[in-house]
Amino acid sequence: MSNKNINQIFEALTPSAEQKEKTLHSILLKGPDEHSFEQKGQRKFPPVKLVRHALLAAVLMVCLTTTAFAAAYMGLDEAFIKFLKPADNDQALYLSNGAYAVDQTIDNEYGSLTIKQVIGDSNLTYILMDFTAPEGTVLNAARYRFLSMTTTNQSYHSTGFEVLGDGDPNDNKLSLVMNIMTENSLAGQTIDFNLYDLQAADPLPGIFETVIPGSWKTSFKLDFKEYSTLYQINQGITMYGYEAILKTISVSPISITLKIDSGSLKEINKAAGRSEEIALNVYLDDFPVTINYKDGTSETTSIFTGLATSDYLSNQMLTIKTFDNLINEKEIVSFKFFGKVFPVNN
Repeated sequence: MSNKNINQIFEALTPSAEQKEKTLHSILLKGPDEHSFEQKGQRKFPPVKLVRHALLAAVLMVCLTTTAFAAAYMGLDEAFIKFLKPADNDQALYLSNGAYAVDQTIDNEYGSLTIKQVIGDSNLTYILMDFTAPEGTVLNAARYRFLSMTTTNQSYHSTGFEVLGDGDPNDNKLSLVMNIMTENSLAGQTIDFNLYDLQAADPLPGIFETVIPGSWKTSFKLDFKEYSTLYQINQGITMYGYEAILKTISVSPISITLKIDSGSLKEINKAAGRSEEIALNVYLDDFPVTINYKDGTSETTSIFTGLATSDYLSNQMLTIKTFDNLINEKEIVSFKFFGKVFPVNN
C-alpha cells in the first residue's frame, strides 16, 4: 500500500466538514429537551448548563479536527494502520471495529513503556507499544526486541517484535508491534505482561545485545474482537506420503491457521526435514497453503512466516501463517493444501 493509499484511509476515518457540522448540531440539540421547553413556553436552560454544553461542543470540535483522534475514535491507531497496510477503506474499518485500546504506561528509571492497542484473531495477537528511553539516548539500531516473560492462559506461545518507523531514527523513541502466536485465541483474556532488557541488533545476521536494562510489568485485558472465520474441513490428505486429516482452517485478515491430525506426525516432520534456507534467515514453508480468490488470483505461503508445532501425544499439528498482504477473507473461494483443493462458500 502506498502512502497515498494510507492517506486516503485516514481521510476516510477523518470526518468531513459537513460531518463535523452535523455532529456539532447534534450535540447542541441533545440538551435536556430544549425544543420541548420552547414549545411549552416553559423555562429555558439555566445559564450554567448553556455554558457546559457550549464548552463540550467546543472541546469535541477541536478533537474532531485531528486525524489522531479520528483514528482512535474509529478504533485503530495510526501506527497500526501503517503496520497492517489494509487493502482499502472497508478493510481498515473492519480492523478498526476489532481493535482494543489498552493505554497503559509503565515508567521506571530506564524508560517509559506505553501499551497502546491490541488486535488479534483465533491464533495471533498484535500488541502496539511505544518506548521512550531517557533523554540523550539514541535508538537507531536496525532491530530491537525485549526479552519477555509474558504469561497467558495457553500452555505454549511464541512471541516476536517488529520495529515501526517513527520518522526520527536518531531520537530516544521506538514504536514496536509484539506478536503472540497461540493455540487458541487470547481474546477476552487477561495477560500478565513482563518485558525486560531492551536489546538491539544490526541488520541480519547481527547479534542482539542488551542496550537498556530494566523491567516493565503490568496486566491488562485483551478485549479485542475476534473476527476469524472457521472452516470445518475434516477431509483426508496425504502429507509427504503419509495419511493425515485436515481438520479446520481458520482465517482472518491477519493470519491463517490449519489444524491437522495424523498418527504419522513424526514421519511427516522427518520427511519435511529441516526448512530450506533460501536467504539469510529466510526459509521455505514445509507446509505451504494456497488461498484462491474470486478474481482468479492466489497467494501461497512459499516463505515460512509463522509457527508450526506438533503434539505427538495427541497426534495434532498446528501451523499459523501470515502473508505479505492482509487477507481478504470475503473473496476466498478455496484453499489448496498438499495438492488438494477445498472450496468454501463466501
